[in-house]
Amino acid sequence: MNKRMSTLVTALLLTTTLGWQQPLSTITASANSKTTQTTKRAKATAKSTSTHIKLQGASNARDLGGYVNGHGQKIKAHRLIRSNTLSKLSKSDQKKLVKTYHVATDVDLRTVVEQKMSPDVKMKGVKLVKANVFKSFGAFPDFSKKNTGDKMMKKSYHDAITTAQGRKAYKSLFHQLLKNPKNKAVLWHCSAGKDRAGMGTVLVLSALNFNKKAIAKDYLKSNTYLAKTNKENLKKQEAGWKAQGKTVTPTVVANFKAQNDVKMAYLNTMYKAVNTKYGSMDNFLHKGLGLTNTQLKQLRANYLTAAK
Repeated sequence: MNKRMSTLVTALLLTTTLGWQQPLSTITASANSKTTQTTKRAKATAKSTSTHIKLQGASNARDLGGYVNGHGQKIKAHRLIRSNTLSKLSKSDQKKLVKTYHVATDVDLRTVVEQKMSPDVKMKGVKLVKANVFKSFGAFPDFSKKNTGDKMMKKSYHDAITTAQGRKAYKSLFHQLLKNPKNKAVLWHCSAGKDRAGMGTVLVLSALNFNKKAIAKDYLKSNTYLAKTNKENLKKQEAGWKAQGKTVTPTVVANFKAQNDVKMAYLNTMYKAVNTKYGSMDNFLHKGLGLTNTQLKQLRANYLTAAK
């Protein structure tokens, strides 16, 4: 066996943006695709909105500052940042995050495998906290079967809330939020910045008294900011499927899109898991994440403006 073949055999699986494993052919198709150095960023249109952070190496980064909850309290700017992978940040990206957005803590929600394969860029003065929501992922499901993508995604949203590992990771996120100085920002991310980071954002916004409608509005923005990335991913996924000698059917395409997108069905699966096991989101924050009333008040005082 030559060196090239040996390398391919030992690299049988690759994690996707969520972390699920894909076959070797997807790796080779991805490796042969040209990477895009710059990405056009979509613009948010809502009046009460977060700020899309334009970075060369991360397309789904945003500052939650500007959102207003039902009490008329606004999230302070440059305090709460969500993002996708930080493994490709340019020097100017790093400078912007540290100098302009005051990022002091980077909470990486990805699996250990993802963290090793694509480690975060080390930013001067920024503390890296590894808090993997999932220990690992099983084999990639068969996307030739109808609704496999939806089922896979819904399972991940359910497991993130119901497993001890998921709760431990989000407890770690809140621990950093509580420790964070009043003039600094905490950034949390996963690979695509839409699912594990999205669920983390749901929990943070819930703790800050935002309703489900406002939370959903932020959650769905990932489809806008990742539109170009998802289009490129779909081409790679289809190429990988064909490389296995399989036919790309409408079902296969639908499953790939289900994996790449965010949907209200996924978010509702999370809410259902919370309600089934804890009765309400408030109970989950208290019992699932161990947050006290005093800590919730501290979070609101630290990250929200005074009520009007």
